[in-house]
Amino acid sequence: DTDPCVSYEGTRTAIERVGFKILPGGHYRPWFYNKSAAAMETLMEKPNLFGPNLELRPAGAQFGGHVVNYAHGLSFATVHGSGHMVPQFRPQSAERLLNRLLSDGLFAPLLPSDAELAQMDDDSFDKFVDSWTDKARSEVSTGSTSAVTELLV
Repeated sequence: DTDPCVSYEGTRTAIERVGFKILPGGHYRPWFYNKSAAAMETLMEKPNLFGPNLELRPAGAQFGGHVVNYAHGLSFATVHGSGHMVPQFRPQSAERLLNRLLSDGLFAPLLPSDAELAQMDDDSFDKFVDSWTDKARSEVSTGSTSAVTELLV
């Protein structure tokens, strides 16, 4: 979402012009990735521009960007803090993207309809958002590094 040369807005506009409907509950919402610890060997051997946010300590579920789900199995996802070279600048986010692509899974839980959200009072809405965020973050694996991540880092 930070690429000065290849803006995601053009892609988003092109998708909207195709006319695919947004899935119920599939509107813009955050997705998360597991920020696991990188191996010391990786940090010592990698070029300085590769994975600038890799660290020795795990941080758990972190904000990865935004996602929209459309009809016909199309998802549009942004990657926070990266341009078009996602694997280079955000390898752990790239692992989540690749995992979702290969598994055909959702990046984040779907949301209730606008009508359902409009019926909530402020207190109910706040509780819902907290609960939804907890669920979205908990769906991110906090286990060991996957084989895909090992290839990327």
